[in-house]
Amino acid sequence: MAKSKSDELTTLLSESREAIEEAKNYLSKNGKKYELHDWITIAEYCKRFNIPNTQTVSNWIKRGIISEENTIVIEEYNNIRLIKAIPYHDHS
Repeated sequence: MAKSKSDELTTLLSESREAIEEAKNYLSKNGKKYELHDWITIAEYCKRFNIPNTQTVSNWIKRGIISEENTIVIEEYNNIRLIKAIPYHDHS
């Protein structure tokens, strides 16, 4: 039995809602998906891991303590830098 237009519309709307909810949870850049709960701003990183100032984390990035693969720059959002939300330690 063929689906009615109403059933087709309901299915389409449901699929659209699911796609929107999924899109809220990640950022896509250059074809790669970044889960938003895993990637945070430097300021948020400082709050989450009790780092006294953002300059400390910026220095870790410059010195390679936070590897390049654990940072992304989002040019479309005023070049904001996100870092992977895992503990890093300065061993110097």
